[in-house]
Amino acid sequence: MNTTIELLKIGEVPQLILLKLKKNLEGSFERFNLSVKIMQKSISLEQSFYNPIRRQYNASKILSQIIHHAQDKQSFRILGILDSDIYSSPLNFVFGIAINPKTDLQELPIVALISITRLRETFYRRSENKALFELRILKEAIHELGHTFSLEHCNNSCIMRFSNTIKDTDNKSPQFCDSCLKKLDNFFKSLYEAN
Repeated sequence: MNTTIELLKIGEVPQLILLKLKKNLEGSFERFNLSVKIMQKSISLEQSFYNPIRRQYNASKILSQIIHHAQDKQSFRILGILDSDIYSSPLNFVFGIAINPKTDLQELPIVALISITRLRETFYRRSENKALFELRILKEAIHELGHTFSLEHCNNSCIMRFSNTIKDTDNKSPQFCDSCLKKLDNFFKSLYEAN
């Protein structure tokens, strides 16, 4: 059974960021025997998804683009990564967006998307902090992938806590709480038993 998380570059994203994320995600999901690979092919960011009034890209449209790109593949999960600001109405911005198979069963394959733009300290006119930047990317990637494994937002000290601001991302744990971990264990147990 394929249990590989595929990282898909959308537009221009430094390869070093993808390599670091691959390594960090493999460590984070080791418990579930998931592997991570960087897709060789990237996709371009469609200008038609850009909202000039907001100066942001529509995250839902990009997610649909990833789904369309992956239609002919037998992918387990695809995580798109881009370096442009994104939004999803009614929110002013989002760090990421995902398909939750529990609520979006009609949408296959199961994909997620994160933007690294607002995860940089320089976005907030502060000095760059590489370690913090990498941790934020990992947290948002795990969070969105968590949704693809049927997890909802969580109120515990947990990676699945909703981030309304970058401070929320910094304050939440990079790990799943016991409750979410139990749900994940059940999710993967059911998945492996079904195949």
